[in-house]
Amino acid sequence: MKKLQAIAIRLDSGIKIQGEITHRSESDITVKIISPYEGLSGSLHIPYFSRPLNSFETDYGDITAEQLLTKLYDLGRYMDKNSNFLQLQIALHFYDGDWSSEDHQKRFFDSSFPFLLPLGTTMDVLNILRPQ
Repeated sequence: MKKLQAIAIRLDSGIKIQGEITHRSESDITVKIISPYEGLSGSLHIPYFSRPLNSFETDYGDITAEQLLTKLYDLGRYMDKNSNFLQLQIALHFYDGDWSSEDHQKRFFDSSFPFLLPLGTTMDVLNILRPQ
């Protein structure tokens, strides 16, 4: 595994997105967004039978990290733009205060996001949205 690696991209709109690769090996990569949003991370895995073709320790990993960072930005932007709606959904689905219920979580994500979220990222989202 390599050390933390800073990553930055600029969208066509001129927005600069900063993050870091927190884990990188031949088969796995994890990226965390730092700016303009924070608290979200995403990861991908290459199955053993595909490793002769791809490795995250090559340029393929650099491209994948940039794509992950872009998707994390899109998720952060969606959460920011829809924060009122998400708070209403939280009140509806977690009314009893049970954040650990997989059934409540599934219903919340299915009805609140127009796209699928990776399992690890869902926990990041709940940690950000959970009332303190």
